[in-house]
Amino acid sequence: MDKSWMHADRRSKEFELGFEEFLKFAESNAVNIDKISCPCKKCCNVDGFSVEVVRDHVFYYGILESYKVWRWHGESMYDNGVESESESESESVNGDPGMGENDVEVGESEDEEMSEDSNEFLKFVEDGDQPLYNGCDHTTKMNFLVESFSWKAKHVVTDSCFGDFLELVKGLLPAENLVPLTTNDAKKTLSVLGMDYEKIHACPNDCILYRGDAVLVDAEECPSCGVSRWKLGRDNIPKKNVPAKVLWYFPPIPRFKRFYQSPKTAKNLTWHDWGRKKDKMMRHPADSPTWKLLDSKYPELGNDHRNLRLALSSDGFNPHSMQNSLYSCWPVILVTYNLPPWLCMKRKFMMLTLLISGPKQPGNDIDVYLQPLIDDLKLLWNGVEEVYDAFRGEYFKLKAVLFWTINDFPAYGNLSGSVVRGYHGCPICVDQTRPRRLKKGNKLVFMRHRRGLPRHHPYRRQAAAFDNTIEEDLAPVPLTGEEVLARVEGLNCEFGKREESTPRVRIVDDQDRPCWKKKSVFFQLEYWKDIPVRHNLDVMHIEKNCCDSLIGTLLNIPGKTKDGVAARLDMVAMGIRTELKPDVSGKRTKLPLASWNCKLDEKKIVCGSFFGMKVPTGFSSNIRNLVSMEDLKLSKLKSHDCHVVMQVLLPVALRSVLEKPVRYAIIRFCLFFKAICAKEIDVSKLEQMQADLVVTVCQLEKYFPPSFFDVMIHLTVHLVREVTLCGPVFFRWMYPFERYMKVFKGWVRSRRHPEGCIAESYVVEEAVEFCAEGLLNDDASTAGMPENSKPEVFHASNPLSAPTMISVYGKEMEQAHLCILQNTEDAKNYFSEHMELLKLLHPRFAKDEKWLKDKQNQTFSAWLKERVSNELQNSGNTVSETIRWMAAGPNNVVATFSGYKVNGVEFYTKQRDDMRTVQNSGVSLVADVMLVSSAKDKNPRHDDMDFYGVIQHIWEVDYYKFRVPLFKCDWVENVRGIKVDELGFTLVNLNRKGHLNDPFVLASHVKQIFYIEDPLDPQWSVVVRLPDRDYKGFDSDEEEGVHIEEQAFDLPFVETYDDIEGDQDSNYMRPGDEKIYVMAGSSTSSLNARALALRTKTKEFLRKRGRSEVANEEASVGKAATPRRSPRSTKVVVVDQTSKDAPTKADVVLPRRSPRSTARTSKDALNNARVGPAKATQSKKSVASKKLSFGSMSNSGSGKRKAGKSKAGKSKAGTMEVVESDDEDEEFEADEDEEESNENVTGGMRLLRRGMVTMSRVNRRLVRGRKLKVKYNDDGEPVGRAAKEMQSYIGVFARTKVPINVKDWRLVPLSVKDNIWGSIEEAYVVPKQWKKMVFASAGQKWRDFKSKLTTWYIIPFMDSPELFEFPPDDYRSIHADQWQEFVKDRISPQFQEFRQKQMARRKENKYPHRLGRKPYAQLQEELAATVPAGRKLVRTTMWKAARQDKDGNYLAPQVQEKVDEIDKLEKEEQEGKRKFEGPVDVLTTALGTPEYSGRVRGVGGFVKPEAYFHLPKRARLNLDARQRIKNGEEDSSSVLAAERAQWKEEKAELVGRLVRLESLLMGKDKQIVESPKSATLINDLGSGQGSCSRLDKAGVGGNEVEGVKAIKKKLDLEEGKLKTQVEADEVTKEQAPEKPLTVEEEAHVMEMAQVQSSPTVQRHHLVIDSLDNIVAEGTIVEVGVDSSSQTVHGVPLAAENIRVSVSKCLVENALLPVPIRDEIVFVSDAIGTCVAWPKDWVIPATAVGNAKQAPRKYGRKKTKQWVDTDKDDDDLEHLPADLPPALLSLSKWGNEFLKDRATIHTKLSKDLFGTERKIALFRSDLFAFTNVQEVAGDTIVMYMSFLREKLKESNMLNMIGFVDPSSLGVGNSTDRSRSFSAALKRGKPGQFFLVPYNTGKHWILSVVSPSEELVYFMDPMKRRMDVTTDEWRTIVNQYGIPEQIGDKSCGYFIMLYMREIVQDKEQNWTKKWLTRGDEKYTMQDVDVVRQEWAEYVLKFTSN
Repeated sequence: MDKSWMHADRRSKEFELGFEEFLKFAESNAVNIDKISCPCKKCCNVDGFSVEVVRDHVFYYGILESYKVWRWHGESMYDNGVESESESESESVNGDPGMGENDVEVGESEDEEMSEDSNEFLKFVEDGDQPLYNGCDHTTKMNFLVESFSWKAKHVVTDSCFGDFLELVKGLLPAENLVPLTTNDAKKTLSVLGMDYEKIHACPNDCILYRGDAVLVDAEECPSCGVSRWKLGRDNIPKKNVPAKVLWYFPPIPRFKRFYQSPKTAKNLTWHDWGRKKDKMMRHPADSPTWKLLDSKYPELGNDHRNLRLALSSDGFNPHSMQNSLYSCWPVILVTYNLPPWLCMKRKFMMLTLLISGPKQPGNDIDVYLQPLIDDLKLLWNGVEEVYDAFRGEYFKLKAVLFWTINDFPAYGNLSGSVVRGYHGCPICVDQTRPRRLKKGNKLVFMRHRRGLPRHHPYRRQAAAFDNTIEEDLAPVPLTGEEVLARVEGLNCEFGKREESTPRVRIVDDQDRPCWKKKSVFFQLEYWKDIPVRHNLDVMHIEKNCCDSLIGTLLNIPGKTKDGVAARLDMVAMGIRTELKPDVSGKRTKLPLASWNCKLDEKKIVCGSFFGMKVPTGFSSNIRNLVSMEDLKLSKLKSHDCHVVMQVLLPVALRSVLEKPVRYAIIRFCLFFKAICAKEIDVSKLEQMQADLVVTVCQLEKYFPPSFFDVMIHLTVHLVREVTLCGPVFFRWMYPFERYMKVFKGWVRSRRHPEGCIAESYVVEEAVEFCAEGLLNDDASTAGMPENSKPEVFHASNPLSAPTMISVYGKEMEQAHLCILQNTEDAKNYFSEHMELLKLLHPRFAKDEKWLKDKQNQTFSAWLKERVSNELQNSGNTVSETIRWMAAGPNNVVATFSGYKVNGVEFYTKQRDDMRTVQNSGVSLVADVMLVSSAKDKNPRHDDMDFYGVIQHIWEVDYYKFRVPLFKCDWVENVRGIKVDELGFTLVNLNRKGHLNDPFVLASHVKQIFYIEDPLDPQWSVVVRLPDRDYKGFDSDEEEGVHIEEQAFDLPFVETYDDIEGDQDSNYMRPGDEKIYVMAGSSTSSLNARALALRTKTKEFLRKRGRSEVANEEASVGKAATPRRSPRSTKVVVVDQTSKDAPTKADVVLPRRSPRSTARTSKDALNNARVGPAKATQSKKSVASKKLSFGSMSNSGSGKRKAGKSKAGKSKAGTMEVVESDDEDEEFEADEDEEESNENVTGGMRLLRRGMVTMSRVNRRLVRGRKLKVKYNDDGEPVGRAAKEMQSYIGVFARTKVPINVKDWRLVPLSVKDNIWGSIEEAYVVPKQWKKMVFASAGQKWRDFKSKLTTWYIIPFMDSPELFEFPPDDYRSIHADQWQEFVKDRISPQFQEFRQKQMARRKENKYPHRLGRKPYAQLQEELAATVPAGRKLVRTTMWKAARQDKDGNYLAPQVQEKVDEIDKLEKEEQEGKRKFEGPVDVLTTALGTPEYSGRVRGVGGFVKPEAYFHLPKRARLNLDARQRIKNGEEDSSSVLAAERAQWKEEKAELVGRLVRLESLLMGKDKQIVESPKSATLINDLGSGQGSCSRLDKAGVGGNEVEGVKAIKKKLDLEEGKLKTQVEADEVTKEQAPEKPLTVEEEAHVMEMAQVQSSPTVQRHHLVIDSLDNIVAEGTIVEVGVDSSSQTVHGVPLAAENIRVSVSKCLVENALLPVPIRDEIVFVSDAIGTCVAWPKDWVIPATAVGNAKQAPRKYGRKKTKQWVDTDKDDDDLEHLPADLPPALLSLSKWGNEFLKDRATIHTKLSKDLFGTERKIALFRSDLFAFTNVQEVAGDTIVMYMSFLREKLKESNMLNMIGFVDPSSLGVGNSTDRSRSFSAALKRGKPGQFFLVPYNTGKHWILSVVSPSEELVYFMDPMKRRMDVTTDEWRTIVNQYGIPEQIGDKSCGYFIMLYMREIVQDKEQNWTKKWLTRGDEKYTMQDVDVVRQEWAEYVLKFTSN
């Protein structure tokens, strides 16, 4: 037969005629004319259709030209006696094409199925090839479906969303388009292409599958257990054809065939042969001995590289997430190892084969479900004929072999049949495991690891260091597969879960138990016994368990630690480490700190290190969220978190803690996991790795308790063996399968049929993936092959932020351009040419390579531009397009970005990193560099060098035609900035910057790294290199294969410290007195355990009986007693334990009501309910009816109930259970759900409808490390949503943490209250002043809670005391003993009497408010918006609003009466007829009774009267006065008059106290005592400059100091009074110095110097420069002391000056001739005080006359009589080195402009100090600040103004106030006290004040809190104030503050103190300073203040 037409063009006539002859031939030989095999290139004779469809396919796709023998269409293979040429390639099979033997077993063949569904498939083919709409020429219906479903799966789009999308697209396209209207229509259309699956019925007890022989297929019940095959209905009758349990089977053989139908996949399936790099490294399972062993043992398998090597994984997951924790669904997944490493674990190639439905896990019976898969694996082993290879265009025989299984450890035992717990818990060591049972801990430990050491290793002889035995045995040899088969051959295992008549008894001594439970089903495979490792240990779970054990033990985390009392007692019993035994002396048991325990400081270091870690995007979760700095623990670590922590982060965090041997052992153990998880394994190093691991585990045995060594630690010693035999770990761990199971969860749309959802979604995705290869573009991504796995996407680069355009010129642009040229391949020849040219032009330097390289870098760009320009003039030039544009140079406008993605990796700039929680700015580079020994080295050498840096800027250099991304980095200097320690860690000092002339690098040349601060030295950072995100190479045709850059990691060698033979004395105790305190067990544990046991028994019984029996018993209940059911009803389940075996029950449906009314109604209805067969109806007062209150009406603690779901409560056995339900069928499922989620129930009462509030959203924020900021009003009350939430959160702690058996809130332990406050601080940003408010709120909520317990749970049931055995289940946090005591108190006659009195008092409230739970603060916030601007909201308005209903009416007539009276009084006040002040205001007058002491009416309970009315704290009012008013014994007006008088007295007393406080702070009444640390006392008086230096400057001589001391001698200090007569003794400089003045003596001297003695009152004119320049008027104040000994404001008066009192200012802007730098600068500010004035410029008023002086610009000539103390010769040009940048700029400006007494001046807002304040800075001030000399007062004031702006930005103005330091030095003590008291009264409630002041040459800071009556005394010299006063409760000496350095730094330290206080947003600075010890400020800290100060001052330089 002529077949040449097959090679012709199918559009030609030859092809048309030849194909028609072919169709006739095929039709004549066809068995089924509608099932002719299609020979098109797509179907390849696999699928069969009608003649018309075959014709369309061939003309559309083309015919398969290699199909030379038409065997599928009736042609014989031996026509004309000639053997077919394809005989050697494929063989004939009987039956339909593509049909294998397995098709007979598992169901009908594909062809037979296609025959049945041919009509649907034909319709699909016809519809799929049609255009999407008329006129569409770019896509078809099938293309659209495939692309849209791929998009749906990739982005996890829900069905409803996808349906809306289809509807939207259909509406946008032209009419009559073919877009499906709904999701179901689209699925039906596409599912025709999907592979089928089989539903196999299974026994509910997992005994059998209903498959195989006909008898079993048609069986109605299980022949093994007798349980019905069908699901039981509510009537306990089986539902025919509704199976009770189903196995979903996806046959793998047709799916493997489909693999080879894709040319691309078929090619990749042989990658292991042609694409793998073959050397001594292991990168793939094909490199493993197992692969090679099977190939050699079975040549038929290894000869054809298309034969498949498989792995199987199975694990359970809950498809319902957390809604039902009992449900377990088990998929079985196959992966194919033939594929490249970057494909074989991808979702597309992970084949779902089995889906075992729940709700129970199969457990040991999983072999039953694996049998269909095993049958297919047998067929695959024997070979499947006629599998078409689309890549090679031929048929072949496909074989497959299963290598191993991959599971977690419990599933390992189920699949292998091994025992994985008990004495034979290790499946590799089996009966040689030899664990040891700890008697006290009652657990098995595995400590025989010394068997793996060499025979003569010293550890073997060290008995006491290990388990007190000498180890002489050798490590057990793992059994081979044949040996295992021989041992399990005789085991008989009967599958199925049957009820046990007697409970199982745990056998403690199980050493003789067998090592296997069954013979694994996999031994049915012929080759299974030949595989060395048949079941893999999962490294993922082993690593997680080891990580949890390590961290839990190191940090002593409760529930995670392996340490404890039992562990210590077990060591004592073993005779090892007896010094660590528990200390039981005293009230609490204490454990000595052992070698494995971190100290408290070490815990802080470790947790702080974790807390400060920032990792790159995608590296791990945010580690910061896993750390609790409060509890010092890590929690909620997922598997991948443990993977990262174990291998990377933990070794860094432990670098500075624990003893060195212990630390090194742990780090080596962590690094072992890093080594074994490498993608590339050096086989030659595996043996040494195993030896190192055994030594490391033995070291852990020496330093950790025996209880630490569970089976997971032991299994690590077998991991190296599995790597040796099987290859890299990442092919054999559970991570990809766990991720795939998460995808399965996302497919579940129906909670009733989760497996069906998964099966249908899998089939659709399978079809999409198959169609995508033929219909979509090669670069299209799908869910199975995500976009980031595509090579073109992986290597793409794109910005991650919007660009910012900058202009760059000069050297910086030249560096960037040169960097790009040096790394351009096309420019290499030009560089070589240029280098040769340089050698010719400079023959002298021809051999100086360094000089030539430098010269080339300088000249190459210009030379290249000229060179290319000349070459382009030639028509035949070969200049590439890239060089043409580069030679012209880049555009000077550069686009900069903050983020850039390069090769799939995100890079950020350092600035962006600082604002995010990730660190993406670290980079490293390996470059070939020229190494020189010195600048004169002419023989450099080239070598690779590592560079580490941080990205500062990201550029895109524009060459007009293209752009090149560049990173500008700060590189670490290589010589002194990089080091490598003995553990192999690379450390860098990021502060040491180098390579400044070469900052640029191509973005594609760097690798991302990140830095972790070294806990040993914060100046150094540990470099962490990131593994490759994916494999490089991808789908490359190059034969050299894949290059994986992550090389094998070797364990570092470190000293083991164990080179001593035999036993040695070791001290396992940590030094110090720190111990671990053990918490005593709760006394209610036995009660809780008993209640839980009863509930568990009831739950299990109900589960076994099933819902059908419940329905039967419901039918037996009297129907007449059942009211009509409402749409939402409450169901009462009565449970009575009358039967010996199980309780009985009956149901009564009741209408839904409130909790208490429902309880009563249920009691009544219960009387008519029949409880059981043998029970009669009980009376209303029966115990059973009373126990109704112990039932549940809602789901406590489980959140809101979703629609359609039932809410089930819990009850103890023998009690009633109230269940709210919409669906009776789901009743018990909901009950089981609730019981599983609430385990620790007590069987108590349950009445709450919504469950107890737990504030889970707050907990979620705490996990993320976030706090909520709480706003507050002017009265200091919290307002807003956050405040409302905070109040609820306080209530949670009040109900759960405070014992209810305490009589009074004042008796609650302070520790409990502090814990509540600490919890609030953790969750919210609140000022510390709210502590009392929080306590008050908690107390109120605690009292309300106790009242609720009394009202709801005690009073209604006082006649049934037996109900009070357990606390209510609604509040499970109540301890049983507390509940018993509380109940006893509440039912006592004394409390009942008290309760009646309280009820009577509440009835006496005539004016109750109607706010409900809304606080007054919220009402105030709402009303404030309605108050006109400029008016204040008064409390009468709030009082009235609180008593209105929603319509604004007053319902009570007495309230309306008082409102009218209030309105009348307010009107009289506005008209001036009456005046109200203090607490006796309008509201108090109208109500007629005085205020309470604890609250303010109309304002709320959190604002105290003393704060609201500005009163001192007062004692509680005598309530007898209020009672007398109520009884009419006394008139209210007289009581209010007495209250008004008392208020005036208290106000005067408050002012007096503030005056005395100012005197105290200024040194008048205080005593300075030496602190424990010696410090120099102040020994001279101040000049106002605030330094601690001596008075030896120019203008202030030593004689003045001695003169002051002489004055001091004449002072009479008796009784604290000063005499007015002072005689000064002349003291010369030569006299010996006397004892330094103390602070109190200095204060008295200053006061004495300012006493006015014999003043002469005469008006004088005060002039400046000339007699006609009068600037002020004043009087001379004379003191009987020589002027040289006098001081004015702490400044020596000097002989040429005179003391004057300024009374009037004539020139406002005039400066004082002798300014007081820290107090007064302008003349206008000196009015009312004394200043120094030159004698020559003080003129009597009579000498000048009354001529009016015109103001003039201030200027002054220097005269002989006046000494200018502010000279212009202060050097601001030669500045100190390392000045802060802003201060350097300011100094340069000052050097130019601050001349001729020019100043930097401004006027500060009155918001700072309450009044406007002028300030001026002189040149000398700037000079002093620049040189770190004494600080002037205005300098500090300027910084205080800066801090106020920071407070404004942080919304903290109401928390911190400032007091002007100059106000404390102006005038006499009375003036200063008044100024100080005015400042404090100006503050808001709860506000505290920063008060810097100068005691004379020394600055001190006091922080005053008037509301708390606290004064914090902060002396930089660390002296303390020793004062006792009855007025100020506490004066705190802050010892934790840093001590000043030098003798002139006190002012700077004051600024630092204030800065630290302002920056502490949580206001915990007092706690921190009291506990942080002797910290010091460094010069760098001072420079921070100087930088901020200078930046702020620069704003005023324009003035």
